[in-house]
Amino acid sequence: MANKIDILVVEPGEAPRPAQVEDTLEAFQQIVGGPIEAGCYLPQRVMLICNSEGKHMKLMPNRENPTDSGDFIAGTFLLCGFEGEHFTSLTPAQRQEFEAYFATSGPEGGDKD
Repeated sequence: MANKIDILVVEPGEAPRPAQVEDTLEAFQQIVGGPIEAGCYLPQRVMLICNSEGKHMKLMPNRENPTDSGDFIAGTFLLCGFEGEHFTSLTPAQRQEFEAYFATSGPEGGDKD
């Protein structure tokens, strides 16, 4: 039986919402709607996990990529903590910081022309 971890789920056009899920590949794939891509390392030891084929599948643009301002994340993604090669629950401080960071909907973020 897998451990459950506390994460944030970020859907296009919606505010981030906390969720508790099993720490399994299958649970993460169900949230993002396909194969996962884990590799967007954020401050405070937070991992952004998204659908690795989101753009190819033409999923709705969600938020600007926080590590590449010229790029965006397509489709629903999730945030969790990590310790070495293992995913962990977000701490209350991590959850609060990233709920605020991703509160603005849309991939355009604060872009100005």
